[in-house]
Amino acid sequence: MMAKLSRERTIWSIATLLVTISVVGFAYGQERHEGMMARFLQKVNERSNVRVMAAFREVVAEPHDSTIELLIDNERVALGGIVDSQGWVITKASQILAQENVDKLICRLSNGDTFAATIAAQDRKFDVALIKIDATGLNPIEMVEAAPLVGSLLATTSPKEEPLAIGVMSSAARQIQSEFGVLGIRLPGVGEAVSEPRVMQVFDKSAADKSGLLAGDLIRSVNDVVIQTASELQKAIRGFQPGDVVRLTISRGDGNVDLLCTLGDRFTGVEGPEGMARHEFQNHLGGPLSSRRSGFPTVFQHDTFLRPEDCGGPVVNLDGKVVGLNIARAGRVASYAIPASILSEVVQRLKSEAAPQTVSTGAAAL
Repeated sequence: MMAKLSRERTIWSIATLLVTISVVGFAYGQERHEGMMARFLQKVNERSNVRVMAAFREVVAEPHDSTIELLIDNERVALGGIVDSQGWVITKASQILAQENVDKLICRLSNGDTFAATIAAQDRKFDVALIKIDATGLNPIEMVEAAPLVGSLLATTSPKEEPLAIGVMSSAARQIQSEFGVLGIRLPGVGEAVSEPRVMQVFDKSAADKSGLLAGDLIRSVNDVVIQTASELQKAIRGFQPGDVVRLTISRGDGNVDLLCTLGDRFTGVEGPEGMARHEFQNHLGGPLSSRRSGFPTVFQHDTFLRPEDCGGPVVNLDGKVVGLNIARAGRVASYAIPASILSEVVQRLKSEAAPQTVSTGAAAL
C-alpha cells in the first residue's frame, strides 16, 4: 500500500510539470517560428526524463504486454493492440497501407516473437485495420468504457516496460471534420473539364510525384472505377481523405501502368510559412504529422508527442486500463485517440466481417 501511495504521489507531483509544459507549448504560437522546433523538442525531452518515465512503469506493466509493433524490413511502421487471444490485432490502417512491401508486414510481440501479419478487415471511417497473426494465448488489451476527464494524465504504451510517451488529456471526444485528398497535379483548364483526364503537370513533392505519376499520363481509373473526364477524376479523388491509398491505372506510351498513391493534403510538398497558414506551419514544426489526421467520427485529443509510426497502439489511464487507441498525430500539441467504448464496437464488427474470410483460408475461426 505504501509503495502504491508513493508511486501515486510521484506521478501527481509530475503532473504540474506536464501541465506547465503543455501551457508553454501553446504559448509558442505567439513567438517567431525561428528556433521553435528546438524549443518544442526540449519540452518533449523533459517529459521523457528518466524519472518521469520510471514513475509510469508500473502503470504500463500489464498493457505493455498487449502492445505490438508492426514492421516492414525491420523498421517499425505502426504500433498495435492485441484484441483477442487468438491472434487478432488492431492498428491504424493508412499507416500500414501507405507502405511499400505491405505483403512483408511482420508483427513483433513484447517478448520478441515475430509473426507474418495480414490485413483481415478495415474501417475507413476510423482508419483502423484488423490484423491477423498465427498465434494463440495472447493477452488482449483491457478496455474501460469511462472516458478520461480533461486534464487527466495518460500514457502511450509500447512493447517495452516503460511507456513510449506521456501526456495530458486536452479535449473531450468530438468529431473531426474531413479534408479532401489531394493528388498534386494540374489537369486541363476549367473550360476543358469535360476533356480527358490527362496530367498536364505534376507538382514537386506532391502525392502524385511520390507515386511516380508523370506529365502526359492519362488516368484511366481510380480503384478500378473507370474515369473518362477531368471532372470525374476530381470528383473521385475528393471522395478520399489525406492518407488514403488509391490505385491509379494510367495509360503511358503503348501500355497501362498501375500506381499506388497515398493522397496528400493541400499542404503536402509546401515548405515554409509563405506556403501555408501560420498555424499550420507551426503544427508541422513539431515533426511529421500523420497523413490521415481528419475525418474521424469521434476522437478525443491529448497532447502526447507521437510520431506517425507511434500511432495505432493503446493509450492508458493511471490504472493501466486502455481508454483509447492512438489514431493520428494531428499537430504540434495534438494527438487523436479513438475512445475505448467506440473502439470495442468497431473491433467486434471487424472481427465479424473477417470471420468468413478467416474460415475459408483455413485459419483459426473465432
